[in-house]
Amino acid sequence: MFQRIVIFATCAILLLTLTTGVFANDLSNLQAGRVGDRLEELREQREESREINQQKLEEIKQRILQKRNEISQRVATRQAENRERVVTRIKEVFGNILDRFNAALERLDKIAQRIASRIDKLNEKGVDTGKAEQELTEAETLGLEAENAIASASAQIEAIDTSNSSVKEAVSKSRTALKSAKVALFAYHKGLVEAIRELKASGQLRNATESAQGGLDEK
Repeated sequence: MFQRIVIFATCAILLLTLTTGVFANDLSNLQAGRVGDRLEELREQREESREINQQKLEEIKQRILQKRNEISQRVATRQAENRERVVTRIKEVFGNILDRFNAALERLDKIAQRIASRIDKLNEKGVDTGKAEQELTEAETLGLEAENAIASASAQIEAIDTSNSSVKEAVSKSRTALKSAKVALFAYHKGLVEAIRELKASGQLRNATESAQGGLDEK
């Protein structure tokens, strides 16, 4: 049964990473139009990916809960109880990190939306924002990668359980997944900075981009 849980969690993580490749392929097929509209299309695809991630995460939770119920009557010794408390504490700490990552992702998404709005306004004035649009599209891809990395870390953390004999290994994998999510978030942030830099390079948005840049500096 322990092997089944590990295999199931591994499959879920693989499915999460596959959504990044599908999203990247869709980017090349986007038609020319308002950047805000195109960003909205990308966000809709991200929402679909988010729903898939959430579904897989819930399935993992149910599997773990079922396994816990099966062995609950056997977990009676003080050693097992202490082990359970340690695992619970570890998952709480990791969970708090995930909360901060999700909050950071939400802030970056809002900044991307403001950038798209500024690009559309400049386009209406006849300003060439082609490079900024390209940077924003690439940043949005990085945003999806960050979201999937966070979801993957969440799945790894949920898989930590005292019913698994390899708790230490599960904790180690969770730490690695959290580090990957952090790196992905920084990459998303950097991509948005590049988009803003291209807007400033047009010489038309010096004052209008200060609020967006301020938001990035706070991050």
